[in-house]
Amino acid sequence: MSLHIYGLKNCSTCVKAQKWLSAQGVAFEFHDLRQQVPSFDELARWADNVGWDALINKKSQTWRQLTDVQKALTAPNDLSQLVQAYPSLLKRPLLENTQNNMMLLGFSEESYQSLLSSLTS
Repeated sequence: MSLHIYGLKNCSTCVKAQKWLSAQGVAFEFHDLRQQVPSFDELARWADNVGWDALINKKSQTWRQLTDVQKALTAPNDLSQLVQAYPSLLKRPLLENTQNNMMLLGFSEESYQSLLSSLTS
């Protein structure tokens, strides 16, 4: 199993997700979005999987600080550039299993447990 968590190191929800996975004995690799800005390929893969509307956290402080022009962007290339400039726009944590291209956004014990169950069955 190749699990990756993308988030912010000080994000309380990201910390909860990591603690939960560790308590389950699940190995994962954490990627701080500010230190390891997602590539265009990663963003395209994620957007293909869940869609840009799900990927971008429009309730975030970062979103509220964007200009109206930035908020109106819809082209994938423009959105990728926006997220690369403001990585905290991504909804987090983003849990990805790279072996089967499964992803979860946000954290709930139920959804994580369901994903782990599907991976081990």
